[in-house]
Amino acid sequence: MGMSSLKLLKYVLFFFNLIFWFCGCCILGFGIYLLIHNNFGVLFHNLPSLTLGNVLVIVGSIIMVVAFLGCMGSIKENKCLLMSFFVLLLIILLSEVTLAILLFVYEQKGCYVKAKLWFHSNFLYIGIITICVCVIQVLGMSFALTLNCQIDKTSQVLGL
Repeated sequence: MGMSSLKLLKYVLFFFNLIFWFCGCCILGFGIYLLIHNNFGVLFHNLPSLTLGNVLVIVGSIIMVVAFLGCMGSIKENKCLLMSFFVLLLIILLSEVTLAILLFVYEQKGCYVKAKLWFHSNFLYIGIITICVCVIQVLGMSFALTLNCQIDKTSQVLGL
């Protein structure tokens, strides 16, 4: 892979992660808004602290941290940050697959009737979005590993 391809990969990974970081900021802000205004109740009755606002704050924070690692790791060509980004994306992907399997196995897990009906009526769209998110995560992981390997090769060629 040439130097121009390496630079293109570096900036593609940077800009996509920058977009995801902004999305994480928006999710975090919306979660804080929901916490302040407390419009929604708990998601599960046996977990009273698990509100929609809390979930959005946690998800937004995780997205921001992972995207930050991707941005900084790619733009600075830092192998440690790139591998941290890869490992966190892998953990998130495995968690999503585990959650999807658990949802199918335990589809009887105390959901509200309206939420259950909404999921069943929009199952195709939810599936498409889930597949797109997984593809984006796998591409991000692939780009991070490719950039990491190219950094090794470039530093060996340059004698660093």
